[in-house]
Amino acid sequence: MNTSRSLDFPIWVPSALVKELRQGLRTPTFILLASLFPALLSFFFLFSFIVNPFDGKPFISPDGCQAIFWITMVVTLLFIMPLRASSSIRDELLSRNNELLLLTRQSAGRIVLGKWVSFMAQSLLIVFISLPFFLIRYYYGEINLVQDVTVFSLLYLGSGILTAYTLWASAMPSLLRTIAFFLLGIGVVILGSNYTDLNLFREGLGNGILLAFLILADAFLVISSLLLLAREWFSPAAQNTAAPLRKLILAFFMASIIPIAFLENASSAIQDIMAGNFTFMMIYGAFLTIVNLTDPAYLLPIHVEQMNSKRFSRLQQLLFLPGLPGGVFFTLLLSILMVLALYLTDRMTATSEFQSLQLLFCLAVSIWYAVTMPAMLLKPLWKKLKNNTLLAYALVWLILFLLLNVLDAIHMPLPLIPGGYLHELLNEKSLPPFSKFSLFSLMDLAAGIAVLFLMNKHWFDVLRNFSPSPRREPEDAPPERE
Repeated sequence: MNTSRSLDFPIWVPSALVKELRQGLRTPTFILLASLFPALLSFFFLFSFIVNPFDGKPFISPDGCQAIFWITMVVTLLFIMPLRASSSIRDELLSRNNELLLLTRQSAGRIVLGKWVSFMAQSLLIVFISLPFFLIRYYYGEINLVQDVTVFSLLYLGSGILTAYTLWASAMPSLLRTIAFFLLGIGVVILGSNYTDLNLFREGLGNGILLAFLILADAFLVISSLLLLAREWFSPAAQNTAAPLRKLILAFFMASIIPIAFLENASSAIQDIMAGNFTFMMIYGAFLTIVNLTDPAYLLPIHVEQMNSKRFSRLQQLLFLPGLPGGVFFTLLLSILMVLALYLTDRMTATSEFQSLQLLFCLAVSIWYAVTMPAMLLKPLWKKLKNNTLLAYALVWLILFLLLNVLDAIHMPLPLIPGGYLHELLNEKSLPPFSKFSLFSLMDLAAGIAVLFLMNKHWFDVLRNFSPSPRREPEDAPPERE
């Protein structure tokens, strides 16, 4: 009887994670990193204890050793480890391994989650390797334990966010992938520039706990949404990948809006934290909405059949079906919620900038029209653009931005141009009962609905019938055998 202990992974570990861990731990990049990382830190820490006989000071000062330690951790966790996932999904798609993985009854979500957990487990090994050097630093004295643990935790959390972002961007076309990784580098520089000044509890324990909770919640939103976007590279066409992402965005929007209505008498610090959290939600929600709008997804009858068995099926069909129309209606709902949050924030801070219902209506319509109209105009080119739709959307908006600057210079705002009068509308403190902004908003609303109807008539037919039309058998088809 063989009683030797198995060195393989336990049976309860998911198979997708086992596959990724076996591949990741054997790569030359991880082996080299796990070898050079402690050797490099050991070299610098050793010379920080050796005294120079000429001036009586260590060869490397304690402050220099501290800077070397944190720079090494930032570069490793926020740059090297996320970039190791830069070709993970693309290699699977080019080698057709994704088809074999789906045949093993592994869902697309579990495959992507296994990749992300594998990279985060490897990053955790690097963190464990650095712990002795983390403790040696206390020999120098004047170390803030709470701040160091906070920075260490935020670095690891940032590594998880950037790894999820790299996984999503890894399967993009070459030009779009280059732009995405360039933006990743900018994000790394911004996150790593002021890491020593992070202190969540400077405003008190209660505010620090609230801020830590919001950071964890926002990190969960970012990581889960990016993994949902990465899952779309593996998902079959019959799977509705738009619904989970939109429901996640809607849930976090509602969770960040509802508390604002009850914070009129709260302290200024809590109001600033909640207002800053919703500002992040607006920016990131707009990013996810644009990505969802520019995703070349198509509506299939099976998507409607899946919605028929759920609660509030008609409402879910209106907001959560894949394709452009569902994304347009969902963007309209988010625009209304965004303007509602602006009104509540305005009331919470006792300012009077967004108290007019007419101003709120014009603002909601202009935001919705400015976001959705470029995507609707690009829809006929989806097949030719393939997966470069997000880049084409950005180029269209760049051209519109240049045009809007020219129009603003000559003081000639025009309707039916996305964002044509948004800047001028925000500068208005109050509006007359019926202004040109109301007329422009109604024109934008009518133009957007008209374009949506002309380009997606079949989608409206499906919703009107509440179920897809039955498949017709050909007239010359032979009778079925008994």
